[in-house]
Amino acid sequence: MAGIAWVNGKLLPPEQSAISALDGGFMYGEGLFETMRAYGGRVFRLAQHLERLVIAAAELSFTPPTGQELSRGVEEALAAGELPDATVRLTVTPGIAGSPKPTVVVIVRPLALPPADLYESGCIAVSVAAAQAPGSVLRRIKSLNYLDKLLAQRTAAQRGAHEAILVDPDGCVVEGAMRNVFAVFGDELVTPPLSRGFLPGITRQTVLEIAGAKDMRCRERDISIAELYTADECFLTSSLAEILPVRSVDGNAMRGGTPGPTTADLARGYRERVAREIGLTR
Repeated sequence: MAGIAWVNGKLLPPEQSAISALDGGFMYGEGLFETMRAYGGRVFRLAQHLERLVIAAAELSFTPPTGQELSRGVEEALAAGELPDATVRLTVTPGIAGSPKPTVVVIVRPLALPPADLYESGCIAVSVAAAQAPGSVLRRIKSLNYLDKLLAQRTAAQRGAHEAILVDPDGCVVEGAMRNVFAVFGDELVTPPLSRGFLPGITRQTVLEIAGAKDMRCRERDISIAELYTADECFLTSSLAEILPVRSVDGNAMRGGTPGPTTADLARGYRERVAREIGLTR
């Protein structure tokens, strides 16, 4: 297996890495993770990813290493992995019960992206009922309790789709099982509000910043699944996939084509933002 694992400061091949069978992350799913993308050996907005993890750890009442310590682990793993463009996963758990030492694992692997044709023709999405209650803390953090998202994705796959869009009992869109959701209605860009209680995506925030810089009309508001069916454009955002166009939702095709002009414009803006912030020459 290509790549490298950094486990509590030790570097070794991922398939040879191990943690204690008594670790809280293994036994109870008690822990957090961040999935990040490295460009030219540097993670885009690493500080924001680490800040989100540290804030989420407070929600779970455990103290992770400092952002500086976590950053060092990510950088050491990237250097050892020798993969300039990579998928980087950081996992932090409280460790073994009664021990003051948390477990930290960084895995660097070859970059895994959706198939290229999905960026050209758009992915297929279907709606799936959100398993977590709106007020659940597990909805707004990236915890190791990820089975509800995996089951939603399996349901989507069984229905011939690429992504599950989670919907609350009141019919409003929450997020994708693996990504945040945006829609375009006329000249307005819309995304569900954080008050829906979902993970505040780093890429989602970046897209909102880019839209603001372009003076786009942009709003965070509730979107019913029925309204989403009528969107001119729809796209999903995540650190790995960046901006992924959606072709249809529950069989309802986007009216403005795929990818639509707003989606394409924001995708270009995102790539430019990445290149500028981490010093890439493209």
